[in-house]
Amino acid sequence: MNSKFLADYTANIMENYHIEMRSYRIIGWGWIVLCAIGMVVTFLSKLYLPAVGCAFSSLFGAYMVLGSGSFDIDNDGLIHKSSLGTWKIRWDEISSVEIGEVEGTMVLHGSNKRFILSSPGGWDASVKDDAFAFVIKQLEARNIPPQPSGTAAYKIMKNTRVLTNQ
Repeated sequence: MNSKFLADYTANIMENYHIEMRSYRIIGWGWIVLCAIGMVVTFLSKLYLPAVGCAFSSLFGAYMVLGSGSFDIDNDGLIHKSSLGTWKIRWDEISSVEIGEVEGTMVLHGSNKRFILSSPGGWDASVKDDAFAFVIKQLEARNIPPQPSGTAAYKIMKNTRVLTNQ
């Protein structure tokens, strides 16, 4: 079966997946609570420098809570919405894909663009298998094989931010 036919066929079947990143928010809030406890304990012990370190460390949890948001995946492309903004990439913009060797984070590359799709391990269990199969199907239809990467989890979005009303 040629890839043009498969891409046309796939485009005619409307699929839409909404993935809430609740597990990331839970981990973020847990980290904030642990840091707050550490900050209070160290402050009461008059260990002010470690208390500042705990306060600073809680920012990582805040970033997880604010940045987790949700993903919408459909026939047009992928959208990530969070408190920090909205990012989007269309399937036809993607030219290569990295996939994290350990955790499975996907980095979708386009012309001077980069979109990060969080690891399926953190997705809602109710849609995880179907949504991941859909992503793989979209990549296969475009003949874009994922390349293993040891650094995929450490990359950030690039040139994919959009206004909220787009």
